[in-house]
Amino acid sequence: MPDLHFTTLIEGSAESVFALIADLAHYDRWLPGSQAFGAITQISPLPVGLGTTYIDAGPAGTRHGEVTEYDPPTRISFHQPMEVKQRVLTGTIDIHGLLKVAQPFVIAGFRQENERMLLALKRYVEKGT
Repeated sequence: MPDLHFTTLIEGSAESVFALIADLAHYDRWLPGSQAFGAITQISPLPVGLGTTYIDAGPAGTRHGEVTEYDPPTRISFHQPMEVKQRVLTGTIDIHGLLKVAQPFVIAGFRQENERMLLALKRYVEKGT
């Protein structure tokens, strides 16, 4: 899977934006559920830092994630391949092997969800909630 990078200008401090992104247990404060996002659970260890693992369970599948970079307040990265179990489609989406042919569709879905997430984060921070 190629690295995906998303950017948006948020009128707020780097510390407050970073804190919201790193607070995996409370995404529901600012991020409504979607077809891709449900709830983040089983976060270990706390507080969140490099190597923290978690489960992101949404209607479309389950992601077993890990924090792969953690440098407050400027950089946080995640790796979270998704387990899919829908009808006849079962497997893990981490884009290699035969799943490479589906890569454009998978990336389009990731792009849409990440843009939705950034817009929700922007609205939350700039609203001052």
